[in-house]
Amino acid sequence: MGFKISWIGFDGPSKPEVLAIAGLQDTGQPDEVNEAPFSGAEFPGGWFILFSNDFDFVTRERLTKLSTACRIVACQVHEGVMVSAAYGYERGRCAWELGHDAQQDIYDLTVTGLPPPPFNSIRRRLTQQQESTTGDVDYIFGIPVVVAESVCNYRHDRWMYDWGHPQFTRLTAR
Repeated sequence: MGFKISWIGFDGPSKPEVLAIAGLQDTGQPDEVNEAPFSGAEFPGGWFILFSNDFDFVTRERLTKLSTACRIVACQVHEGVMVSAAYGYERGRCAWELGHDAQQDIYDLTVTGLPPPPFNSIRRRLTQQQESTTGDVDYIFGIPVVVAESVCNYRHDRWMYDWGHPQFTRLTAR
């Protein structure tokens, strides 16, 4: 079955500011494996990660609205159909988008705007892995995910980092 999720990383605003603009409140209850519909955690470097168990939570309209006063990075992952996407928005504008849909083609990768600098090396490395595989592994799927991670140091399937374990708590609508 796999992940069918989305997340948004906010660079700049405090946790209370993010929750206010997103219309959410923190319950204070731990959500160690992101089982709640929404959860959030603060990360080193000033990032706040808003995690959603809804793949469709991330929309261009929502990203435009949520990024009016900051920079955000967002990611969508649907492992059931091997669709992934990553977005970079700043001050209400899209700076870049990456999208992969394995149902179009195993090498499908849509690139819009100017992705962050690690993009080219990540694409090259994962494309080479795809070309050398003989199995059913979809390495191109990882390109948007790894690029998003390279910006804010968060990945939906990582639980430990060199600095420790993120403390996600359940969030609810206001």
